[in-house]
Amino acid sequence: MTYKIIQSSPWLFIATLLTVIFSGAAILNFLSIYHILPKGQPLIFILCFAPIVGLAFYLPRYTATADIEIIIDNDGIKRKWLRQFILHNRKDNEYKWTEIADYVFQPDRQFDQFKLHLKDGTKFKFYHNNDHDSKDDFRNFLSNFVERVEQINNADIDKRNDIKLGKTIYETFGGLLLALLAVIMIVGIPIMLLAFPTKKTPNYAMLGVAYIGAIYFVVQVYLHRKRRKTYEDSFK
Repeated sequence: MTYKIIQSSPWLFIATLLTVIFSGAAILNFLSIYHILPKGQPLIFILCFAPIVGLAFYLPRYTATADIEIIIDNDGIKRKWLRQFILHNRKDNEYKWTEIADYVFQPDRQFDQFKLHLKDGTKFKFYHNNDHDSKDDFRNFLSNFVERVEQINNADIDKRNDIKLGKTIYETFGGLLLALLAVIMIVGIPIMLLAFPTKKTPNYAMLGVAYIGAIYFVVQVYLHRKRRKTYEDSFK
């Protein structure tokens, strides 16, 4: 089976987005300093900045994506590059089923991750932007990959050679520790603000962003560990 997938790079996505926004802000500031744009006119600034924000989210479609072809057959899994990331020149990958120790699918808010751990310690992974779910074959690939792994494991007499389901960051000890620290932060910050009031007004916007991230991480740790327990119980 062959699957056409749009591979993403979270790092290039963020780098492109920040570069465009800060460059655009610098240009607007320059125009304002030299009175090309009038000062004290927030509406004009917003109208000029809106296209910059739009470009910041549009440009990563080209700078932070690559087109790959994943092939699953009786021998193993292959990745062929159809269009690579900007300034990249990477080789195609090919791994036999007997070389794979475990696989991990780690869903996230924006960039899902698929990863293979090989028996020799090598890692193969790629990211997929959720926005592309309806535009490529990633979901079909993931479903069919899991089915093929189950077929291989069922046909293997020696269970020590099974391809196992690996752990996401949310299922590791480090992930659990981070979740506990997040809970402490969620509970502790309001207590500290009440117990030690200050004249300076807290930055509620930053606190809101931090709380959203912390709550999301805690929920993901709970859901992934629950899924892991269900998966392990099915083999008992």
